[in-house]
Amino acid sequence: MNSKVASDRQSWPKADFSRVPYEVFTDANIYRLENERIFRGPVWNYLCHEVELPQVGSFVTTWVGDTQVVVTRAEDESIHAFENSCAHRGAQLVTAVRGHAKSLTCPYHLWSYSLKGELTGVPLLKGLKGKGGMPASFQKADHGLNVLKVQTHGGLIFGSFHDDPPDLKTFLGPHSLSQIDRLLVQRKPKVLGYLRQRIPGNWKLYNENVRDPYHGSLLHQFQVSFGLQQPTMKGGIKLDTELKNTWNHSILSDTDKDNQALVAQAYEGTGKFNPNMKMADPSLINVPLDLGDGYKTTILSIFPTLIVAQVDNTYAIRHLRPKGTDGVELHITYLGFESDTPEQTHDKLLTANFIGPSGYISLEDGEALRLVQQGIRQRRPGGHEVLEMGGVGPIQDTDYLSQEISIRGFWQYYHQIMGLGNDQPLGETQ
Repeated sequence: MNSKVASDRQSWPKADFSRVPYEVFTDANIYRLENERIFRGPVWNYLCHEVELPQVGSFVTTWVGDTQVVVTRAEDESIHAFENSCAHRGAQLVTAVRGHAKSLTCPYHLWSYSLKGELTGVPLLKGLKGKGGMPASFQKADHGLNVLKVQTHGGLIFGSFHDDPPDLKTFLGPHSLSQIDRLLVQRKPKVLGYLRQRIPGNWKLYNENVRDPYHGSLLHQFQVSFGLQQPTMKGGIKLDTELKNTWNHSILSDTDKDNQALVAQAYEGTGKFNPNMKMADPSLINVPLDLGDGYKTTILSIFPTLIVAQVDNTYAIRHLRPKGTDGVELHITYLGFESDTPEQTHDKLLTANFIGPSGYISLEDGEALRLVQQGIRQRRPGGHEVLEMGGVGPIQDTDYLSQEISIRGFWQYYHQIMGLGNDQPLGETQ
């Protein structure tokens, strides 16, 4: 049976996803369906990192699509997650971003819950003086909080609303697992701090951005002029078998005269390459890489809303929190490591200036996504993106960075999990 979620929409123009209809970024009914089919579907949603729950009673609040979720560490040190909504009348249970508690109590009628989400207390349960109270059929065990299934890997905590989600390691895939191990398992992480950035663009535009190494050496003059990312660098992408998760990477290469001459030629007339540009304090771009494996930038994008990133010596978990069709909150957790020296911690705090609301890189990304969202809002119905950089046809790994193939991989998996047929209009689902 067909159910209309929008009307009079065009089909996806190309089977290889080199065309993406603009409606996916602007249609409220599509956004509603995303919350049903993706965020409450057969996926693992990133919640937080284990180091944010350092002891029994620790909790943090986060988001899965439009649903606010509380993540806790219970008395037996197990980790649990549940909707931030009382089972009685739906009131928000927790208002703090993070904290410590022995139990959770609703501020409205004082129903109380264990750190596992079990209902443990109901005031006036038996009434008073033989009057009132809950009926004899009422059982506290039947009225716990709406819990998510929880699994972890490498300290990353994932939750799923789905009755039968896939195995977590299978969902992540070998490339993601190897990168998580490289970034978060070799050394014990610690939280250096948090930043939030509200971007007036659809959450999927940011997913495109982090799968788009093509723009890195074009949008960001800072990166090009100071040799942080240039098209002469070695790099490429790796996709998992279902195409949902992407590892984009660039490797620090020699900045010899021949390479710099090629860069100058490639950017001639654009104003984006200025090798004579100087920094008043060059220490920001002179921080030595501390992993020693040559990777200068690695961006691990895990469907639907997680990015684990290394930009030089900045290690950060980026979590996308959709806010309707026209907004997304980018929540960034900056990481250091327990083994870091004071100098290494200082360097990581210094290079955090790359990523964040006013970072040299993120500032421009956020503005670019605002311009895209604003621009497509003005387009006539039926418009679409053109994703042909790097070639069309098969969606596969590359050993070069000037490409949009990894973006097409995202859209193929999105199309699949949303239940859209190859020639089916956006607004119709089976």
